[in-house]
Amino acid sequence: MTYIKINFGGNFEDEFQKAVDEVFQLVRPAFKNYECIWRPSIDVYESVEEIIVLADMAGLNKEELHIEVNRQKIKIAGIRKAIQLLQNARYCQAEIPHGYFERTIALPALVDAQSAVASYADGILMVRMNKQPANKMHRVTVISTK
Repeated sequence: MTYIKINFGGNFEDEFQKAVDEVFQLVRPAFKNYECIWRPSIDVYESVEEIIVLADMAGLNKEELHIEVNRQKIKIAGIRKAIQLLQNARYCQAEIPHGYFERTIALPALVDAQSAVASYADGILMVRMNKQPANKMHRVTVISTK
């Protein structure tokens, strides 16, 4: 007699819940049960003199943003708080992500990290950084060690 092995994954209850969620998603797409990870959209622009990074940060206060720049990359992190409009309301649909986020973007050219300037208006974060000149040379002086 030949046996067929059936593997239900890690946990039968989890697999069953996924199947039920998929059925309800097909019947009524507004009822969606999923874990949402927020990854803000980011645009990177390059001109002859500078690199410009734009990030969609709607709903954040500028005090909740953390920006780090080095010569090769920029890291933007922060926390968007959940929006509470009514006290005793239940969600019928919830798609606006909230919570902690972190994005690290490789820059298309080396930049002078000290030149970085950030501004925030109308939900858009703009970070401007001067590019390092590609042909900039640093002269090294040889000293005597006697």
